[in-house]
Amino acid sequence: MNKNRLMLCIGILTLFVFPAFSQKVSSPLPEADTLVSGYEAYRNEDWTSAMFFFRKAVSVSGSVTDETWFMLIMSEVYAGEFKSALGDCDVFLHKYPYSMYLPHILYQKGRCQHFLHQNEAAVLTLSDFCHQYPDHALYASALYWIAESFYAEYNYNSARGLYERIVMDYPHDAKVSAAQYRIDAIDQKSREEKLLYLLKVTGEENLAAREEYERQIKLFEAEDKLGLHQQLDDARKRIQMLEIELEARKKAPETASAGGVLDFNTGDGKTDANADYKGTGSYYSTPYAPGVQARGDGDPEVEALKRKARQLQYMMIEEERNEGDAK
Repeated sequence: MNKNRLMLCIGILTLFVFPAFSQKVSSPLPEADTLVSGYEAYRNEDWTSAMFFFRKAVSVSGSVTDETWFMLIMSEVYAGEFKSALGDCDVFLHKYPYSMYLPHILYQKGRCQHFLHQNEAAVLTLSDFCHQYPDHALYASALYWIAESFYAEYNYNSARGLYERIVMDYPHDAKVSAAQYRIDAIDQKSREEKLLYLLKVTGEENLAAREEYERQIKLFEAEDKLGLHQQLDDARKRIQMLEIELEARKKAPETASAGGVLDFNTGDGKTDANADYKGTGSYYSTPYAPGVQARGDGDPEVEALKRKARQLQYMMIEEERNEGDAK
């Protein structure tokens, strides 16, 4: 009887105790499978799957380690998920300030900031890395990403100094070829900027010279126009004076005949007060203008001035017409 009761108690304990124990033993197994799957995906460079498994692993408090977080951050960096990686870097630095992965996480944080165009923050983070870990294997790479941050902000002088330092001090580093390429690109940009500056200055000088030339042309045209006007006015005045003088000469023989002018062609020495004498030659004599041609309107000087006046007047009309067509 006592034996049966003992067996019954053992059976009850088996039902209540061992299921709980078996649950406790088997509970870590899915978490271990998740980590194994994450490592497998990471090895195969399946970054999306690696992120999924490591994210699932860190969500379970029992399996959270600094290594799991490190693998999650690296998977995000390789997948290009820099925003998520930057947030996880801050979590890591807060939770594991003494981890062996701390330098790597600080370095990756600076890179993420650069790729998110937070270049000033990237320079501060990577400079902090270089200050704390001057002998680290990633030191030259950190210098390169600082230079890249400067380059992205068009601070070519600072960037070029860091690129040259990488080439000179770390000739066997993996970033040397990239740094040398940037140096050549900066030199090319410098040459292009100098050429553009020279072209700009030359263009401005040519424009100023052209404007000055056009101004001088307009000034000369104005002076020529003013000179033509002046010459035309002078010619008109001269013509008027000559016409007045010509009229006076025409009236002079009539006055001389009325007053008894001596006729030098007759040879008798007498004065005929009522005769309007004209000699047989082409000239006649008066007390006012001896030897004046009989027809004063044939004066060569008058005719030349009239022709010049007509020519100047024609030039003025043509100029005004051309200005009207231009408008």
